[in-house]
Amino acid sequence: MAAQINRRIEKISSNKLKYGVEASETGETSARLNDGLARKRRRDTMEEEVDVVGFEKDSDEVATLLKQEDSRKLLVVSIVGMGGLGKTTLAKKVYNRSDVKNTSVSCAWIYVSQEYRMKDLLSEAIAQLMMHPKKEFETKDEEELVKILSGHLKEKRSMIVFDDVWKIEDWDRLKVAFLAHQGEGKQQRVLLTTRNVEVAKHADPLIAPYQLKLLGDKESFELSKKVFQYQARSEERSYSKDLEDLGRKLVARCDGLPLAIVVLGGLLSTKERTPSVWNKVLESVNWQLNEGPERCMDILSLSYTDLPYYLQSCFLYLGHYPEDYEISSEKLIRLWVAEGFIQQRGEETMEDTVKEYLEELIDRSMIQAANRRLDGGVKNCRIHDLLRDLAVSEAKKDKLLEICGSNFSASTLSRIRRLAIHPNNNGMHPISSSTLHHLHSFVCFSKNLQKNEWKGLYVGFNLLRVLDLQNVTTLKDLPKEIGGLVLLKYLNLRRTKLQRIPHSMGNLCNLQTLDLSGTYIRHIPKEIWRMQQLRHLSILHRKGVVTKIGRSCCSPPKVDNLRDLQTLHLPAGSWIEGRLNKLTNLRELTIGELRLHKKALTDSIVKLKKLRVLHLGVDGGIEYYLPFASFSHHVHLYKLVLYGRLEKIPALEDFPPYLIDLQFYCSYLKQEDQPMATLEKLPNLKILELGWKAFEGKEMICSEGGFAKLQNLKLSVLPNLEDLKVEQGAFPCLKVLIIHRCEKLKMLPDGLQHVTTLQELNIRSMPREFKARVQKDMGEDWVKIKHIPSVTIF
Repeated sequence: MAAQINRRIEKISSNKLKYGVEASETGETSARLNDGLARKRRRDTMEEEVDVVGFEKDSDEVATLLKQEDSRKLLVVSIVGMGGLGKTTLAKKVYNRSDVKNTSVSCAWIYVSQEYRMKDLLSEAIAQLMMHPKKEFETKDEEELVKILSGHLKEKRSMIVFDDVWKIEDWDRLKVAFLAHQGEGKQQRVLLTTRNVEVAKHADPLIAPYQLKLLGDKESFELSKKVFQYQARSEERSYSKDLEDLGRKLVARCDGLPLAIVVLGGLLSTKERTPSVWNKVLESVNWQLNEGPERCMDILSLSYTDLPYYLQSCFLYLGHYPEDYEISSEKLIRLWVAEGFIQQRGEETMEDTVKEYLEELIDRSMIQAANRRLDGGVKNCRIHDLLRDLAVSEAKKDKLLEICGSNFSASTLSRIRRLAIHPNNNGMHPISSSTLHHLHSFVCFSKNLQKNEWKGLYVGFNLLRVLDLQNVTTLKDLPKEIGGLVLLKYLNLRRTKLQRIPHSMGNLCNLQTLDLSGTYIRHIPKEIWRMQQLRHLSILHRKGVVTKIGRSCCSPPKVDNLRDLQTLHLPAGSWIEGRLNKLTNLRELTIGELRLHKKALTDSIVKLKKLRVLHLGVDGGIEYYLPFASFSHHVHLYKLVLYGRLEKIPALEDFPPYLIDLQFYCSYLKQEDQPMATLEKLPNLKILELGWKAFEGKEMICSEGGFAKLQNLKLSVLPNLEDLKVEQGAFPCLKVLIIHRCEKLKMLPDGLQHVTTLQELNIRSMPREFKARVQKDMGEDWVKIKHIPSVTIF
């Protein structure tokens, strides 16, 4: 044990600069920040290029199969291959082709994996196919969801991707649930990815599975050049002949497996570009790749062991998540901080430091950025199945993690420090401190966890740092014993059926994150304001539930005790008066139910100069006006969401100077205010949504040169809008246009034919006459939009 501790100390010591310990003397922090900015500038190009190399011919052939004439009601095309070959990447390339999308009215992408729940897959499919928020379907049971889906598929010709189907039985279940209407409705086309050729043959015996092959030498080297050249650009220098020869040898050892090549590129990106260093990599691993699912495990293992110590724990933590799970980066960052993986580095917040960790793992190709916000930050990420398997395997070796699912056994939990509960139809043994008293973290992904299975968590778990019960629908109350978890740093009870909070919660003096949003809590006790370590506090109620912020005698809640708060989601109240202005570390602020305290709010917001995201909402009818402060000095504020009536459109100089995302709802902006004349001049705006009576006027004009950087525009439920005009030269960067329930709008603007950047046009819930005008080849407005790759009409 002593030897292990000494080795660990040596490892930490060797990485001390990466923790920022000597930053003030060496300038290391500044250098790392500069490196981080350089990575941010390069990463989008890297992600776009690397993902598509070698699939041009495959994409054409799969697309041809999908578009073929076939009288059958169900046509299934399968992509088959081992793990790491790029089945999902190829499927995405085909799915995003305009010639494929235009063969169907609606499309959906469904991740299946080994741990799927049919209800989740159904609600996800309906949300995508019908373009409705997924939360609208969460209260419906599986039978109701099947009925809704069948009704849609009977009327609409659709394409559905089922990604990562493992067994024949899985396909049979999916077919019954998703396609039970066959013989009655429109033709449906399915693109399926699987490692099992028998699944593909069973799904459609009349179409031969598309067997994805290993890359040839030429394709492998083309992919490697994309990876290596991306890294070379960072230092703006080319490779020597010796280095290129070594690169070819390294790539040859990957045996044509794309995942191995990309991960190898991530590994080499951290190495000095000299023949001696690359030669050490060549000699440091058993390059004899195995057959089957572990084909590239040696390369992946090398990439893991090469990670700096501070990144290894972060990587292993990803083993918590189910296969093909879309991971919220915001939540992941807070969990990493709570787990103690992050060290304070100079003036930087731990959250900012961990964002660099996340980007470094992406740059090393250990995880993937599923999507990004328009400010460049990672919104959601994913981990490849094989890399997830590696994380789980390595974490279990040291008893860092156990996953409880269908193969759960209580005997495996002795001395486990982190426990993840995955959806499980067979139930699990009750959580007991007698076997789990070493537990540091409990994260649940199952909505139906029974109370007898987790109620023991509150007694005897004195080492618990993380308790995540989000979406556990059986959770209705918390016992007073929760106050004994004094080491707890992260408590997530979002969207449970929780109705009250015990006063003993005030004892959780180390709590950093408390999420109570979407619960049934009606009263927040004053003890919450004692938690001075809180960094992220979210208390926004479910619809129809009024949450009162507790008082202490006659004094407002002492919110200003929480000086470290970075995130605050709270209903409006007297706490705003003289207290909000002291929370100067806030990055994200959401205030709902605004009726009173408006002057105090605007006076306070002026002082919150670190704000990045702001949501303000009025609740109570159109007679209540939403306040609008001047944001001219808020240089970090990039997202602004305003829900409520505005007296007029704010002046251009009062908007944040670097605003990227702007959303108005129920604003009742008037025709004479000409809101578009102001909004089109915002220099950095990329997303604009005018939703639910945001504009009362009849005419909307978008001028030449206006909206210079806008990429996404949504006009939704504007009941008086009759005429939308787009002058030539407006929207030079527009990619997506959504028009939804603007029932008096007569036609699409002529100027759309000049917006050559448009990739998607979505027409939703518009009158029959309007839809007739945009019908392919026949409608009067078709000539205006025929250049757009994807036109969807609902």
